[in-house]
Amino acid sequence: MVVLILAGLSCWPVLAQSADYSSTPRRIVDPRPARGIYATAMVAGSPQMMALADSLVAAGGNTIVFDIKDRDGALSYISAVSLARQTQVTSLAPIHQPTALVEQLHRRGLYVVARLSCFYDEHLAAIRPQLAPRLLDGTPWTSGWLDPANDQVQEYLLDVVEEIVGFGIDEVQLDYIRFPTETSADSLLFAHADSLAKHQVITDFVRRVRDRLAGSGVLLAADVFGVAAWGRAADLDRIGQYLPELLPLIDVASPMLYPSHFYGNFLGMTNPVEYPYFLVYEGVRRLIPLARSHGVAVRPWIQSFPYRIPGFDEAYVAEQMQGAADAGADGCMLWHPESRYDVGLPAMRQVIDGVAEPQPDRIPQLLGDRTEIVNDL
Repeated sequence: MVVLILAGLSCWPVLAQSADYSSTPRRIVDPRPARGIYATAMVAGSPQMMALADSLVAAGGNTIVFDIKDRDGALSYISAVSLARQTQVTSLAPIHQPTALVEQLHRRGLYVVARLSCFYDEHLAAIRPQLAPRLLDGTPWTSGWLDPANDQVQEYLLDVVEEIVGFGIDEVQLDYIRFPTETSADSLLFAHADSLAKHQVITDFVRRVRDRLAGSGVLLAADVFGVAAWGRAADLDRIGQYLPELLPLIDVASPMLYPSHFYGNFLGMTNPVEYPYFLVYEGVRRLIPLARSHGVAVRPWIQSFPYRIPGFDEAYVAEQMQGAADAGADGCMLWHPESRYDVGLPAMRQVIDGVAEPQPDRIPQLLGDRTEIVNDL
């Protein structure tokens, strides 16, 4: 097969080696190709959740991801973790009986994933500014981010992970498992910056999460930036997600390949959102060899919301799902920030039934000296 890649960029710069987990026995991921959706905490804690679950099953779905901790910092259940109680992050707690919720979803044959937003936490960053990154003058950066390298931040998240294992979930999914990108990399100060690179901080934290899950039977997934699949050194330096180190520690990698999050001139495309199939296909295709070498499933998030997509419809979602399947993904998950799937679930049904209409011009014509044609190995 012939593919197009960005000229002059080599995947995965070589870094200092960290601990070797390659010989660690892998846990068994659900062998069914995932066909999943995301549910907010408010939906998960309401009667709407079972109606949504039934609609998912009717569409041929088998996986549901719900918020344990969202980016605003609120926990969706009443927690006994000390810092959670001190800061009242469970004041809303829409899920009153998380174990019963998981049991109801399991009775419907669904694989149940608890999503944990890690280092973006608006509530905790506001109420405990000493846990946030610092500006160069030493004052807290008030942006909603916690310092990923802060020891207290990591311990808090680890305690939450250990607590939710008892709910009977099948998997913990780590989101916002990265450093912030909203400002220049050299304008912020982080803990341990003199001794640890960003990728070392993220890798070590994920290793600690895995250690907390040891013996529980609960699998570990991580959401990764879509661009991380291209292995560019600039992206690594900024977000700290170095996949050759992360993948040996997890069971599932979920690249966030939303076309709306790729901007002009990415791989020479002037308008990347016009190529949903290609972006998902290429992102998955690039990630799979490295993931497979560590026994890691690849299950991308795809766009089931209309942001930046003129004429967003079922065909747009179906194109992404087909791109994931053609590239060899272990299924995919649909994301809508408000859990509205009036477009996404019909698209899922069409793909499963094989009746989705392929769209023309799936592969962009990349012109100029920014790209070259190479043989796929």
